[in-house]
Amino acid sequence: PVGWNSWSAAMSTLDYDLYTSTSDFLKREVQADGFQNNDTLYINFDAFWDRLTDEEMEDALNRVRQNGHKPGTYWTPFAFWGSPSQFDKPVEGTDGEFTYSDILLRDAAGEILPDIAGGLAIDPTHPGALKRIDWFTDKIIREGFEYIKLDFMAHGALEGQHYRPEITTGIAAYHYGLSYLAKKLSPEAAGQPIFINLSIAPLFPYAFAHSRRISCDVFGMIGDTEYLLNSLTYGWWMNDTLYRFNDPDHSVLYKSFNQGATTRHEGRSRLTASVIAGTVLLLGDDFRQEEAASRAKAWLKNGSIMELARKGTTFVPVESAQGGRAADAFMLADPDEEGTVYLAVFNFDGKQAANKTVPLDRLGLEPLATYRVTDLWEGTESKASGEVRISLEPAESTILMLCIQP
Repeated sequence: PVGWNSWSAAMSTLDYDLYTSTSDFLKREVQADGFQNNDTLYINFDAFWDRLTDEEMEDALNRVRQNGHKPGTYWTPFAFWGSPSQFDKPVEGTDGEFTYSDILLRDAAGEILPDIAGGLAIDPTHPGALKRIDWFTDKIIREGFEYIKLDFMAHGALEGQHYRPEITTGIAAYHYGLSYLAKKLSPEAAGQPIFINLSIAPLFPYAFAHSRRISCDVFGMIGDTEYLLNSLTYGWWMNDTLYRFNDPDHSVLYKSFNQGATTRHEGRSRLTASVIAGTVLLLGDDFRQEEAASRAKAWLKNGSIMELARKGTTFVPVESAQGGRAADAFMLADPDEEGTVYLAVFNFDGKQAANKTVPLDRLGLEPLATYRVTDLWEGTESKASGEVRISLEPAESTILMLCIQP
């Protein structure tokens, strides 16, 4: 999946204009030059999509489809965000049969579990929770969404007293509710494929989604990039094993809503980290901002970089990390071209330049041979034998392609 997600760009200020203008910008400025997969993009709502009126939502979805894009949406099936004064609120889709007080997960003493990050856990085995799933999935299928981010999934795996007495663990309850939800979102039920992305989700069970976020929220600073790559250092193996794609979260080229602007090296490093994750490549900027638009037009038209992202194959760390730090070098032996290796190298220091050295034998290459080294970002070429030497400015990164010299 290639496209855009609203959370980093707007958070709770999401509105009709941002959503539609983003689709227009990507269609007009970068899609024809390579930022796409199968000639389309996903344009995804995150939380606060309900700030749009019904009329705005209908028009927004029509606009996105006119651009040839696929709309995406967001939901938290196992978390309730209301206050105690709203516990008597009828559960959607139950015709007043159940209130939220009925479906919230309780402990052995009958007390509602404490909230986590502001959300209260819903019992995934309760018939009211299942009817709520019916209501929401019917709604998004009717509206034609083709991508859904399911967030705060771990709330569904909490221990408690579940409605179904044969369900005795939190993970069993999560499996029960998630399998029900996945069937409702299946191509057979929906009439078309819907891409399912899990966020803040247990690793297991894993058979009910196409991708899973490998970290929590990742924004644009170099520390955010290292945080993501720490998750990739230890979680690269999930790509195409447990889940078809790792999700490195939204790629911030310039500025997250909750942060200051990044430097150009920080922004490009954040994009590079997503490209190598094997990957759900969703942008996270408001492109009505001039610098965000400028960086998108400069970087997203790089055909070599975008083709690497479209492979959907994760890079693996060249060396294990030291202590709690992320690895700073990752590699991919090209699955489509024998003898070609890609190497991504990062400088996580935002203030000091760095010189990095990677021995060729650590990349599975012949150390005595001579290799042609192409910098995919800059388009420059050099040669390497024995080792690769890389000089990086503060917060800079690069992706190199190594091929045997004829």
